[in-house]
Amino acid sequence: MRSSSSTVDVSRWLIIAVAATASLTAVTLYILGALAPLQNAAIDDAFALRGARPPPTDIVIVAVDDKTLEGIGTQLPIPRTYYANVLDVLHRAGARLIGLDLQFLGSGASRPDDRALLKALDRDGPVLVSVSDSGAGVPTIVGVRAPPGVLPASGAVDTDGDGVLRRLLFIQVSLPTFPIRAAEALGERSVAAAKPSDNHAWIDFAGPPGTYKTYSMGQVIAGQVPASKFAKKIVLVGVTAPIAKDVFVTSASSTPMAGVEVQANSVDTVLRAFPLRSASPLLCVALIVGLAVTPVLLSLVLNPLAVGMSSLALAVLFCAIVEQAFVHGLLLCVPEPLIALALGASGVIAEGSVIERRKRQSLEALLDGFLRPTDHAFFICYRRDQSSFVARSLLSALTTRFGDTSVFMDVATLNPGQRWPRRIQEAILGCRAMLVIIGPNWLSAVDGSTGLRRLDDPEDWVRQEVEAGLARPEVAIIPVLVDGATMPGDRDLPDSLHALQDRNAFVLTGANLDEEVDSLIAGIQRGQLSPLRRADSAITSGPHSAGRRAGD
Repeated sequence: MRSSSSTVDVSRWLIIAVAATASLTAVTLYILGALAPLQNAAIDDAFALRGARPPPTDIVIVAVDDKTLEGIGTQLPIPRTYYANVLDVLHRAGARLIGLDLQFLGSGASRPDDRALLKALDRDGPVLVSVSDSGAGVPTIVGVRAPPGVLPASGAVDTDGDGVLRRLLFIQVSLPTFPIRAAEALGERSVAAAKPSDNHAWIDFAGPPGTYKTYSMGQVIAGQVPASKFAKKIVLVGVTAPIAKDVFVTSASSTPMAGVEVQANSVDTVLRAFPLRSASPLLCVALIVGLAVTPVLLSLVLNPLAVGMSSLALAVLFCAIVEQAFVHGLLLCVPEPLIALALGASGVIAEGSVIERRKRQSLEALLDGFLRPTDHAFFICYRRDQSSFVARSLLSALTTRFGDTSVFMDVATLNPGQRWPRRIQEAILGCRAMLVIIGPNWLSAVDGSTGLRRLDDPEDWVRQEVEAGLARPEVAIIPVLVDGATMPGDRDLPDSLHALQDRNAFVLTGANLDEEVDSLIAGIQRGQLSPLRRADSAITSGPHSAGRRAGD
């Protein structure tokens, strides 16, 4: 009893240690941000699983693409008069906001094309223009102070450590960035004033490159695109020609995306009030602790193998929940809860192994001094045509706990008339516990050749095995009732087997074989099921009678 109580105490403390270690480890990783690359990869995967969504119809792109360069007959940079011309076209078309994702650098406004651009910016304004933010507070275009029609914005973007663009900046040095300034111009309110502490927000990409409706600037200038395509819309002008190399790898795709399309996604993100938000630290910690503790709670009702399988299923379910949360705009922390779950499940499996080893050592200590090296601790007596599956299940469960040589079960086919093998006699002489498997047809089984009940035949193998076991008072004879069978009474048994009905029976339902086998072994250890006794004391004391039936 003391050993059993000690095992329970050890198990309880090990389980508590598993839950605490898994939770503390994963929470520490979360606080330190050590798994940020894995979290970023999870966000990329979420975009891939969600797929592209329809882009907003009120944002379009006018691109300086290869077709434009071929039509002009020149390479980048193109003359700035072309930008002046496209500004005039878009302004006449009634664009709601024009944005130039371009930086116009130079030494002055002495050239005709520079003067043409400055005049167009003044008459077609307000026009959102990317400028260099040096922190001086005086934005310039072509080397001169920006005209009144210009809405200056920083064109800066900020990639993560792995070179992937996932978030937009609010402010660079002193200027709001392009998408923030666009939203302020359209909503006439300060978005930059509400910037978060880290100055970043997740970009909700509509899809991979090519998702937004794009028109070639050469065709727009030539009047080949109807003005209705730009009326009351946000029109962003930028370079998409590969020669410009203004591209970024994003969360939406490993295929590089042109900078102007990044800005289109960013503007849409800001206008929709930042639909992607990270879960609060409190929620993340709750998820971590919850998944760390779940395997521990499952271990109260399941065996370690079932806990491991359940944890795998729970991990899949959690990933599905993460994706659904992403679709609804919530970015859950992913790697830390999964690590907490893995640590919890691994700890439970390890704890089960430790406790199983202690149980095995306890039973080995109980049997120490009784068994010779060639003896078996358990002998399984069964009818092959009735209980083979149960017998093999018991064999597997017992050998897993106590080793391959701990159980004797005759699996050879014995033909009628065959002499009782000597090896069975020796196995019964060396065993310490005989498990007699009794099914609902155990008593009524009939010999097909004689028509007589098998148990009434003195040569019946099962009868001989039980008789040999009953002849040894030091052997624990345990009837194992399966499939709803009940203990036979005196009138049901031959005289030589009457002593069997005085033995404590064990009901094996098969609902949870591991737990039932543990209960069987614990019953033997505690003396509740025909306790094992030394041969010398058994001889003086006589056969043990528990005075109790299965189900009492």
